[in-house]
Amino acid sequence: MKRVLSVFFLLLSLALPIFAQGLEDLSAEEWRQDIRFLEEKLLSTHPNPFFNADEGTFRDLLKSLEHDLEDLSSSEIYTRLTEIVASIGDGHTAIYPDSRLAVYPIYTYWFADGLYVVATSESEQYLLNCRVVEIAGMEVEYALERLKKVVSYDNEWGFLHSHSDYLNKEEIMKSLGIADMDGDLLLKVEKEGEIIEASVKSQHEGFHWIQKRVSEIDRTYQGRKYWYQYYPDSKTLHFHYASCGSEKGNPFILFNWKMFLFTWTNPVDKFVLDLRGNGGGSSVVLEPFILRMMIDWRLNRTGKLFVLIDRGTFSSAVLNAISMRKRTNAIFVGEPTGGSPRHYGEVERFQLPNSGISVSCSTTYWKTTSDRSEAFMPDILVVRSFQDYYEMRDLAFEAVMAYGSEGEE
Repeated sequence: MKRVLSVFFLLLSLALPIFAQGLEDLSAEEWRQDIRFLEEKLLSTHPNPFFNADEGTFRDLLKSLEHDLEDLSSSEIYTRLTEIVASIGDGHTAIYPDSRLAVYPIYTYWFADGLYVVATSESEQYLLNCRVVEIAGMEVEYALERLKKVVSYDNEWGFLHSHSDYLNKEEIMKSLGIADMDGDLLLKVEKEGEIIEASVKSQHEGFHWIQKRVSEIDRTYQGRKYWYQYYPDSKTLHFHYASCGSEKGNPFILFNWKMFLFTWTNPVDKFVLDLRGNGGGSSVVLEPFILRMMIDWRLNRTGKLFVLIDRGTFSSAVLNAISMRKRTNAIFVGEPTGGSPRHYGEVERFQLPNSGISVSCSTTYWKTTSDRSEAFMPDILVVRSFQDYYEMRDLAFEAVMAYGSEGEE
């Protein structure tokens, strides 16, 4: 019954080619053209670019970058552009770290008891499952605070979900002054009760990510947008909704019909909709499920219907969670969502003309709720420790299984 919670499947096939057209070859004038294009495009595309940012500060960042161009490396310019876009304060409006950047072969995750290395390359495997104590001589919290200015996020949980995609990029970390002059990332980690120091070098070529936990990770459903599992002992149906889209050859409306048919031919005491790790897509895809659940007198009852959420629940998946709260009797279990209930989205993507840097920009404001909280909050808060992760314990699912056993209402 244990469901593997992993946001790292996408890492397994990551390749790391360098920039096809070296950014270092761009002239100051070409960078200047990109800066002005970025400013014009952002301000004309985003419906309210200064909803969370000071316009003066935004324009000062642009002017400062133009003024400093002659003295900056291409990596520093790239990082400053990332900071400018992140200053909008919108998780959908971003320069996401390009997969062509050099990567430190470590992937970190923030648990209830600290920051841990949860994936590495073979060369850095000695760091796997270690707790990070210091980064570049700084306490972890301080280093992450410095990193925040280049990360686009809606709330603290969104930052925790996204931080490692920036933390393991050499160009960004060196430009922020966190990596050393040679580009190495200096870490202190706790390993088997001892503190060790490590100097991590970036890699420019493809490598395979390694994870190690008590049990082998189940990749049966890797790449799927939705599926369900039935546990006859507890009469629980677990509906995984990993991405807000419809699968080719398995349209959601047909999948939904088959799933509810299953509930009529098999006893279901608890129904679990799992939105964890769902980064969004189209919110309307789940609508047939929500409409069907609304009228299901057997399942749409307090204590029978549950929704699992976490820091990886973002964008349209948050809209689906809002709809479930408004229209059903579901109980929400897990972490606060990485996306805000009210947020800008419906992304338009464009490239800067000379550098080819890809930019995402919101085009629509989703005001689907009166909830002005920074995150959609669960009814039952569950945050994993590293040991829970290592032992592959699904605490949120366990909380669902325990609900009602001790008289909860």
